Amino acid sequence: MDTSSKRQVLNKLLGEFTAKISEDFMKLSAGAKNKSGDQELDKQVDKTFRKILEFNKELSKEIHQVLDGLELFASKIEKLNDEKSRFERLYASGIMFQSETEMISLMEKAIETVVKELEADEGFIVLTDEKQAYETIVSKNMDPDAMPSAKEMSTSIIGNTISSLQPLQLNDIKMEDELSIKHSVVSLGLSAAMCAPLVSGQKVLGAVYIDRRNKAKPFKDSDLTFLIAFAKQIVKGLEVSLEIQQLEEKLGEKPKQDFLLLRREFKSDEMIGKSKKLFNVLKLASKVSNTNASVLVLGENGTGKELLARAIHNNSSRANKPFVAVNCGAIPSELLESELFGYESGAFTGAVKSKPGRLETADGGTIFLDEIGEMSVNLQAKLLRVIQTKEIERLGGIDSKKIDVRFIAATNRDLGAMIAEKAFREDLYYRLKVIEIVLPPLRERREDIEELSKYFLKKFSSGDNQQSFSEEALFILERYDWPGNVRELENVVQRCVILSKENIIMPNDLPPEIFKEEFKDFESSSEKTLEEAEDEFRKMYLIKTLRKVSSKSEAAKILGINRSHLHKLISQLEITD
Repeated sequence: MDTSSKRQVLNKLLGEFTAKISEDFMKLSAGAKNKSGDQELDKQVDKTFRKILEFNKELSKEIHQVLDGLELFASKIEKLNDEKSRFERLYASGIMFQSETEMISLMEKAIETVVKELEADEGFIVLTDEKQAYETIVSKNMDPDAMPSAKEMSTSIIGNTISSLQPLQLNDIKMEDELSIKHSVVSLGLSAAMCAPLVSGQKVLGAVYIDRRNKAKPFKDSDLTFLIAFAKQIVKGLEVSLEIQQLEEKLGEKPKQDFLLLRREFKSDEMIGKSKKLFNVLKLASKVSNTNASVLVLGENGTGKELLARAIHNNSSRANKPFVAVNCGAIPSELLESELFGYESGAFTGAVKSKPGRLETADGGTIFLDEIGEMSVNLQAKLLRVIQTKEIERLGGIDSKKIDVRFIAATNRDLGAMIAEKAFREDLYYRLKVIEIVLPPLRERREDIEELSKYFLKKFSSGDNQQSFSEEALFILERYDWPGNVRELENVVQRCVILSKENIIMPNDLPPEIFKEEFKDFESSSEKTLEEAEDEFRKMYLIKTLRKVSSKSEAAKILGINRSHLHKLISQLEITD
């Protein structure tokens, strides 16, 4: 039973008690007069009756005072319970905000919570940049861009709050001279507003604003207290989000910084690209470059095996000595031996004078044996002896000569299968394969195609006629599988430079086999699993989106995912900025 009901019951009991006592005293007084006629006794009875009535009156007064106190106490208890519930929700909001790492999502949850809690009609959270210009606006129950006059009015209050760094409470906007003349106050019926700054240390992050419309009920002081406390919770959540964002950006920049550092340590300007796979190749090459270890470079034709061999040589202590390249597949097998070892005068018909071989010419430096898989088994045996003894003997000669040569070999063939078929010596294989480096085909590092294309455009364009690829043409180049790898891309770019009539190379300027490839029904992808095809598409789509924007946050917004998810995808798909 509440205090009001108890008061009614008490008043009823006191009334009934007074009526009963009055009735009994009237009977008692009448009986005493009839029997005794003693006036003193009558006075005494009346006096006693008045005392009882006076006591009843005082008792009633005291009881009502107690009940009034109970009502006030109950009201305060109810108010305290409301405040306790409100601050419990504030505390829960603080936990939620600090666990939400995506800034926009955090702001959306925050403004929805505060508008509901303080029974506002609309609200904004505004984030500002270092110059206090509005950077991000998240609203509840209103589209700021659709109602410019309302946005102007609310941002005016927000601007005053940010400049003064003081919370603001307006309980009758129509009485505010500066604001009452604004069209939005009348058209929207704005009646009350509150705003609190978002401050982190010495830095102003923005403000949170709410208002009421067409309501005589103003905001209470406790509402402003709650808004200020709520603003502090938002700041804590924003601080966590900003810290995570900075960490993600730092982690996102790490591969880029690692690549720049690697490029400074390992000079390889002609190895164009910034993909993770190219980074791994160059990282391994940098570790072995300044040693004398033999290196076997594997990869398809056109992947840049000789470029890598030259980079290894140029970064070694032998950089000032000769780099001699021999294409074993381009020289007839009967001539390759004399080409490598040299010959003395009269060693065979036509040998008019002595000639040093490529191995001798490379003394002190590096010899690069390209297409080593094309070398005959007999010549392989002689090469193995040179590697073991560090000595060569010219054809027709009788003396051996010591040489100091580092061996780098390369092939596009499966030497393991050739060993099984007795077409390649296993002992030579392991002599050459002290370090094995595999160059990935261009189709496995498509993110390098744009940079390679621009590099070749610059290489082949004349100084007064710098050309560029259209976005559509570049997209087609990135989707093509490039069986001829970087060498094929170089030839295609050179063809486009020569044949294109405009400065911007369009899809129809590309060779027919590449342009038509775009319109095939995924024939070239028929051997890929669904997961592989999805990953390839996602990777290229992410790269294309990242090129268009200035920040990953902007890219995440376009893609409809949060920033953390975007960073995770970039890492999973090995995308390097």
